[in-house]
Amino acid sequence: MPSGGRERYKWIHIFDDWFIPMAFGVVAVLVGVQALARIPIVRSTIDAKEGRFVAQSAAVMQQAVKNDSAVVTLSTNSAQAGAHVEVTINGDSLGAFTTNEMRITVHDGDQIAFHDPDGVKVEITVTDTSDSQLLLPAPGQVVDLGPQNKQASLSTVEFI
Repeated sequence: MPSGGRERYKWIHIFDDWFIPMAFGVVAVLVGVQALARIPIVRSTIDAKEGRFVAQSAAVMQQAVKNDSAVVTLSTNSAQAGAHVEVTINGDSLGAFTTNEMRITVHDGDQIAFHDPDGVKVEITVTDTSDSQLLLPAPGQVVDLGPQNKQASLSTVEFI
């Protein structure tokens, strides 16, 4: 056999001995990773590590949407006394009481505060909430304003 033929068989043996097993190993690892990525917990971990959108289960999303907001009803002991009280949420003014009752929409983490520059004695009560999942402020909570206490706030809005 000519020496060129032996050289050709030498390369075939190198190809058979090294390249084919190495290529099979690489393909097996890639297929294994793709199969693992089909498992939901592994997929969400991969997405989180890559900084991509992480899908939430339907139960988690329904709970988040349900607790998005609530309406809180505030009452003063008189409309005349409440006319001087400025109501704010997170520092944004909602205005003063025009009647003895005010309904406001709150979100988780909001802070309801009251400011009475005139120092008129007034009692503000949380009378009702629209969502049973709203933990704070709770119906019955009272804030007293007067000459000594011109500013006050309710507990931070919190859902169960």
